[in-house]
Amino acid sequence: DMAIFEFFGSIQNTFFTYLAKFFTTFGDEAFTIPIVILAVVLCFFKKTRKYGFTLLFAIAVGTIITNVIVKPTVLRIRPYNTLQDVADYWQWYVGAGALSEGDYSFPSGHTTAAVETAMALFICFRQDKKKIAWVFPVIALCTAGSRIYLMVHYPTDVIGGIIVGTVAAVAGYFLMKAVMLLFDKTKLGNIDAGKLFSKMTEKSRGKV
Repeated sequence: DMAIFEFFGSIQNTFFTYLAKFFTTFGDEAFTIPIVILAVVLCFFKKTRKYGFTLLFAIAVGTIITNVIVKPTVLRIRPYNTLQDVADYWQWYVGAGALSEGDYSFPSGHTTAAVETAMALFICFRQDKKKIAWVFPVIALCTAGSRIYLMVHYPTDVIGGIIVGTVAAVAGYFLMKAVMLLFDKTKLGNIDAGKLFSKMTEKSRGKV
């Protein structure tokens, strides 16, 4: 952990600090909640239903594993609360902005949130749009790195978040497959907000 902290501390500068603070927002609740809302909306459109369900299930599984099971079980204290006597760490922590979080450290919730979202989209996009698909994991890895750079997580916290996020995304994908199968075999498959909007558009054009 300290060797990796030392590496990130050695590259600290104003630009990287702003960049880290930018990428860390991809794991914030302020980012995840709109993603959940978007996922719900996507579920009502036949063409995008698989993306919506995969995202919803991935986020649900990741949240349960991280916030309900692992964090309350491990109870790992944040590094800025346990390494205050380590002069080098404290200098890096203050230099990165001295951010403070309100929950336990392992696994990284921000990393889990970013990775579960990114990997869910990657799995869905990899068949149709391979080039776009790789953008999501890259952003997630930048978010993971930002948590170490900002000194608010041990590197092992971030590794844990990557593992949990990946597992959650894979679970979300297979849960989506099961739900889509249910939709195909029932009248639920006829739900399509896209058709509704098309009909409304046609009617409005007819009136004009």
